[in-house]
Amino acid sequence: METPFFFPSGKFRLFGVYHEGRGTLRGEGFVFCAPFAEEKLWAHRVLVNFARNLAAMGYPVLRFDYMGSGDSEGDFGESSLETMFADANCAISTLRQKAGSIKAVNLLGLRLGATVAALVEERTPGIGKLVLWDPVIDGSDYMREMLRINLSTQTAVYRKILHNTDALIQSMREGSTVNVDGYEMACPMYEQIAGVNLANMADQRITPVLIIQISRQDTRVSPTMKRLRERYPNGTLTVAVEEPFWKELRRFYSKAENLYEKTIRWLREHDN
Repeated sequence: METPFFFPSGKFRLFGVYHEGRGTLRGEGFVFCAPFAEEKLWAHRVLVNFARNLAAMGYPVLRFDYMGSGDSEGDFGESSLETMFADANCAISTLRQKAGSIKAVNLLGLRLGATVAALVEERTPGIGKLVLWDPVIDGSDYMREMLRINLSTQTAVYRKILHNTDALIQSMREGSTVNVDGYEMACPMYEQIAGVNLANMADQRITPVLIIQISRQDTRVSPTMKRLRERYPNGTLTVAVEEPFWKELRRFYSKAENLYEKTIRWLREHDN
């Protein structure tokens, strides 16, 4: 019931896995937008298992790797937020071809993948529902966080920081790449992501959207998540208590039961 395959996006082939819907089929399917770089690796099993849950509920699901990531063709250093948009749109078209009878495609994204999903929905007509798992709202803060990983690596290797954050940014602007957990990030990726702030976008969206803040213990909703929720008149904002499974954890984390339960409950409440 799961088919691995390649599909075209521009001059590259992207790797995808199609989860065929089972039982009573829904009139809608899901495209999963994966998180950024190493966060995708750690979150992989949670996303796979939720795709299987959705397929068992009758939703066809397509998971895919962006250009330059995972098993897709291309060089990560040539990727950017714009190429991620293009890849997601190709995935949407591919799901429609695979599933055949679906009337709408829903997007589910985690972390930066949720940000990508939200921005794709703005540009792409016909998106049915939007599920945003702990979206990256402020791209500038997130990119600074990614660059701090490089600083930590420098400290581990050289016992000191040779190039601070400003120097790393300048290096990218001069045409070099910066290594983040083994991924060579170039200036277009850095600047396009750093330029995003979902909460400050003025236009409101009528798409039904579920925003889930993921927290270890604290169930209070952050002010930035509340501002993001204001963009969506048909939006729901809640908190799921889970470990940050997109990071390296001491224990194996294959499922996020609280996150799954809140998402499935919302889908049932908004069943077309």
